[in-house]
Amino acid sequence: MSLNAKRLPKQQLWFPAGPYFLRTVKREDASQRWADWLSDPWTVHVLNTSPRAMTKLDIADYIKSFDQRERLLLGIFEKGSRSHVGFIRLDINAAASEGLVSAVIGEKDHRNAGATVNTFIPLLRFVFDDLKLGRIRAFVLERNQTTIQYLSKLGWMLDPEPEKPVQSHTDGSLLVLRRMSWDRPGFQAWLKSPIGQRIVKRMEAAQG
Repeated sequence: MSLNAKRLPKQQLWFPAGPYFLRTVKREDASQRWADWLSDPWTVHVLNTSPRAMTKLDIADYIKSFDQRERLLLGIFEKGSRSHVGFIRLDINAAASEGLVSAVIGEKDHRNAGATVNTFIPLLRFVFDDLKLGRIRAFVLERNQTTIQYLSKLGWMLDPEPEKPVQSHTDGSLLVLRRMSWDRPGFQAWLKSPIGQRIVKRMEAAQG
């Protein structure tokens, strides 16, 4: 796929991801459970989302805001039960040859259980191999050290200087924001590393 075209084609994506699969979100995926994820205290803390209660209609409007071209919204689903457990947002900047990614694992039982790393592998293969982007970025609040340390272990690079502070949606205080990135060579090197090979083999075995 060439990024020289004026506009990227609309994407309908589906990726196996070990015990999960990742696919383009549909309007019928909107649910009150998804709405509740975004006002959950854990999500509010780590992502600085608004603590206000949201509705299924809010989620339906959110889904409609994605063109599935430069702005992609993908759902994370458990393979066996087909239960919706989270979602990934990917914003593509073709001119800069980079993407901005953010992920939410909404279901508590699936946090720290491999949902993020399993789904990121096929997603980043798509980003680097199909879209031919040079870099992927993610913004993480500095107080979310669990995610920063987790991504660092996977090979993501933490920018030395923090970003401009963002205002808390909870109390109005200023929160330190950090930027992390992974380029194509870094991702390819990680796939060939012992930990990368171990995770990929485990993911492929779970896919059956």
